[in-house]
Amino acid sequence: MKLFITITIVNVIIISIIAIAIYISNVNEMKKQAESLSNILSTQFSRTIDLYFQDIERLSLAIFTDPYLQESLLVETKIGTAYEAYLIKNSVYNRLFNHVYPRKDIERITIYTNENIAYEYVKQGNVDIIYLLEEQKWKKELDSLSKNEFMLLPTTETTLANGEKRKVVSLVRNIYNIPQRQKIGSMKIDINIDAFTNLLEFEDVNELEEYMQLLIMNEDRNVIFDYDEELTGAKIDGFDSSIFLNQSDGGELVWKEDQYLYTYNKSPQTGWDTIILIDDDFIIYERNQILLFIFSTGLIAIVLIALVSYFLSYQIAKPLRELTLKMEGVEQGDLTKRMNFTGNKEMDIVTRVYNNMLESINRLIREVYESKITEKNAKISALQSQINPHFLYNTLNVMKAISRVKQVEEVAEISESLSDLFKYTMKDLDKPVPLKEELDHINNYINIQKHRFMDRFILVSDVQEGAEETFLPKLSIQPIIENAINHGLADKKIGGIVELNVLRDKNTVLIQVKDNGNGIEPEKLKQIENRLSYSNPIETEAPHMGVGLINIQQRIRLMYGPTFGLEIRSEVGSGTITTLKIPYNSENDLPEGRGH
Repeated sequence: MKLFITITIVNVIIISIIAIAIYISNVNEMKKQAESLSNILSTQFSRTIDLYFQDIERLSLAIFTDPYLQESLLVETKIGTAYEAYLIKNSVYNRLFNHVYPRKDIERITIYTNENIAYEYVKQGNVDIIYLLEEQKWKKELDSLSKNEFMLLPTTETTLANGEKRKVVSLVRNIYNIPQRQKIGSMKIDINIDAFTNLLEFEDVNELEEYMQLLIMNEDRNVIFDYDEELTGAKIDGFDSSIFLNQSDGGELVWKEDQYLYTYNKSPQTGWDTIILIDDDFIIYERNQILLFIFSTGLIAIVLIALVSYFLSYQIAKPLRELTLKMEGVEQGDLTKRMNFTGNKEMDIVTRVYNNMLESINRLIREVYESKITEKNAKISALQSQINPHFLYNTLNVMKAISRVKQVEEVAEISESLSDLFKYTMKDLDKPVPLKEELDHINNYINIQKHRFMDRFILVSDVQEGAEETFLPKLSIQPIIENAINHGLADKKIGGIVELNVLRDKNTVLIQVKDNGNGIEPEKLKQIENRLSYSNPIETEAPHMGVGLINIQQRIRLMYGPTFGLEIRSEVGSGTITTLKIPYNSENDLPEGRGH
């Protein structure tokens, strides 16, 4: 409990310090990110409005330079008959229609002459000719500008030809004749304020949009556009105008008794101010989210630490107690008591050493026991092998002599071959022999098998010159040929062929035994390959497989290494090819005492 309480208190203090630091850091970072995002948005929105009005300016220049409109404004306007009025309206409509269609943001274009006559084009209607009783208020201010400049009027509400009301912002500029550059009229383009909404869509601002307000204002603090559409066209009262004189592009302000973060951007194209306000409720909301996250994670961390510290002593004592019980069992003679790994690095070392110690004791006991069994079997084998081999040789020779006296040549030939085969297999089994002697042994074996199987198969040999001098372990080839006859050609009554090919490639000798039998099924072939490739193939031996091939593989690899040995390829119905790969060894290459 002392350990539990101490660890818990220390960790609570550490977590509290970290939580306070994280809280302060995250709140400041959140404010910076909010200001940075709103600054990017205000710059982006201001730039978007600039690009849009550059496009509107290009439209006004296209109307400005239209030859027909230029001509209409140069000629003194005298509208006589209704037919003449119709012609003028129709021509002006067609010209303006070509410029404006299919733009949905333009609501009205008005062309003013110097004689106070206006051609008013409305997208939903036609061109009306209006006789003005007084000059427009903005004309004097427009005339004071240079010839290439235009002026933007504050947002107003206008009524369209179909009776619908729209809020519009207007671009006005004078029209000058080409090329004399004398004023011949002016124009006003009314733009639907909804076009700003489409241009200034908020993207990727998540929950910030709920607390953000976008305002575009002119120098007189008239609201050109409000994204919430509440203040569009109104004049703001009580707004701290000092922020527009400040060189900073953001900060904090109080408006309508509420606290806001703000970013400010002034457009060089329109002269308008783009302001983005972020309600202080957003800061409070984000701050509460951070507090909730820190409190939740801190509480979870404290609970986890408490659980860990509580079970720590238990986890330390448990494996030690288990080890004590296991060792008591070993003391009583039970060597099967093993420890399980716990995941604790130090305890796992003790567990591994303890388990290895028991394995070593068991192995030593097993080795001593098996050694005694082997010694006993060797004594029995020695007693059984006391029959003199010469007695067997003499017996076979007597059989051969009697067979020839009785003129039974086949029995004499079999007896002679069997005598040579028996003599070869009983002498110096641990010494390598030349390939030539192994081939002679194979001939004796085939001679006996031919008398057994008659004409069911033939042996075809092809030995490359120089390869016969290589040395190899005794009885390395005969078991392969025996497999080919007994298994590969088992179902062939006639026409069986066993090919023995010996090739030498520089320092390597390949001994290939091929039959034209039934072949080996893929699943069985895979089992044989797995047994041949196993590190201790004798232990994987199956009763139906015998020891021949496995014994050869083990002897070759023990003598020459894992790169040499047997390889089997077979296709069902096409036969089997068994290849024995050994290094080329002359008699001088053999280790001392291993020569023939």
